[in-house]
Amino acid sequence: MHLFPNSRVFVSFGSLQIAWYAVLILTGALCAYLLCQRTMKKWSYAPEVLDDYVVPMLFIGILGARLWYVVFEWNYYSQHLNEIIAIWNGGLAIHGGLIAGFIFSLFYFKNKKISFLRMFDLIMPTVLLAQAFGRWGNFMNQEAYGGIVSESFFAHYPAFIKNQMFIDGAYRMPTFLFESVCNLLGFLFITLIFRKHFYKRRGDCGFMYMVWYGITRFVIEGMRTDSLMVFGLRTAQLVSITLMVIGILGLTGIFHKVFHWKKKPVVLFDLDGTLIDSQKLVFETFKRVFKEYKPDYELSNEELYSFFGPTLEVTFSRYFPEDQVESIIDRYQVINKQLHKDLLEEIPHAKEMLEGLKSTGIQCAVVSNKRIEVVKRGLKQAGLDTYFEVVLGKENLPEPKPSASGLIEACNLLHTGRDDCIYIGDNVADILAAKNMAAYSVGFSVDEKQRAALEEAHPCKIIDDLMQLVPLCKEDHVWSDNTIW
Repeated sequence: MHLFPNSRVFVSFGSLQIAWYAVLILTGALCAYLLCQRTMKKWSYAPEVLDDYVVPMLFIGILGARLWYVVFEWNYYSQHLNEIIAIWNGGLAIHGGLIAGFIFSLFYFKNKKISFLRMFDLIMPTVLLAQAFGRWGNFMNQEAYGGIVSESFFAHYPAFIKNQMFIDGAYRMPTFLFESVCNLLGFLFITLIFRKHFYKRRGDCGFMYMVWYGITRFVIEGMRTDSLMVFGLRTAQLVSITLMVIGILGLTGIFHKVFHWKKKPVVLFDLDGTLIDSQKLVFETFKRVFKEYKPDYELSNEELYSFFGPTLEVTFSRYFPEDQVESIIDRYQVINKQLHKDLLEEIPHAKEMLEGLKSTGIQCAVVSNKRIEVVKRGLKQAGLDTYFEVVLGKENLPEPKPSASGLIEACNLLHTGRDDCIYIGDNVADILAAKNMAAYSVGFSVDEKQRAALEEAHPCKIIDDLMQLVPLCKEDHVWSDNTIW
């Protein structure tokens, strides 16, 4: 085995050689994959979504890049057919890879019921990082270089770059390095600045990639001496102009209007304190349970408020032995049912709000930590049960909130994707559940103490009247939490 036997070969095992070109391309792809997978985890997507995507995507991208290169160099390859597959010698045109990858991605994410534009925003900035690595593969292959320069041009460059850029008896401009640095800067700009300060619509990060890379490649391609040509024009510059135009138009929002990319959100609701006012009911039920089982203990208002959100199992296990919790919950349910009719109230404007959402064709569901029997009973008593296609209670949730699994299950049962989803709740656990899948979170409360707690959880929006939801859903929003990447 020989390490680094020459500038093109990373390692060789006898006649078997692994090229630097392949190592650097795969390293860039791995970095892009790991960054995307990190974000997908924050969005509560299973790792398999990207795992099943990245390998065929890489293969198809490389195939597209090679075909693009071969087509525009057909005069040579038509006489050397055996070299068409020799990608280890270089000869991948990134524009061909981008086009092939774009087409594959459209079909893949549509089949998965995942927003293509959301993935476009996630993946394309990391492609710049992968391209930054890939250009060093060109360096090792002594390709993608510029015109002849004097030796003094490299006075402030590392010696290994200067030496590698001595090609065919002359020093060459290291255009590979210029593009690698610009790609890295583009990646940092989009991920650290653009997302935070300029992101408005789905697809904006992807379109910004097209603008950035289009400008970068157009300028640097003009310095190169090995460009692919068509009708006497540099192919890469023509494609770069197209990328820039599409990217700029995309950033203006024109495609969203022309192709009606604006999506209606799926609206999911918590129950207690959001659709029905059960505060008096819950407080009184807990007081009676404690009076029976812990008569000497007086509950404070802070404790009573803390009971909203967690499951009864979690709440009662704080105060009672584990072997008593189930029987105490049963007693709680009996008392709660007896008090339901007298103490349960509808949240003001709940019915009018649901009518407004229904009239716009928005799908709605309820996701609550309460037992399903209690949830359905409360909705029926408030006259709200007919507005929901899906109602989930404790028994239906893979995990209780603040896990996002119940919200995801509701989207699945509604036969819709989860990328355009609003979750409305009145406590911190609801906001955290939404954030755990990067959904658009709305905190609702008319209680000052609860509102202060909601503000600390940083929901996307806070409202104090349910009717505010109707105009909100008509706004041109990205229906996810844009702070979570």
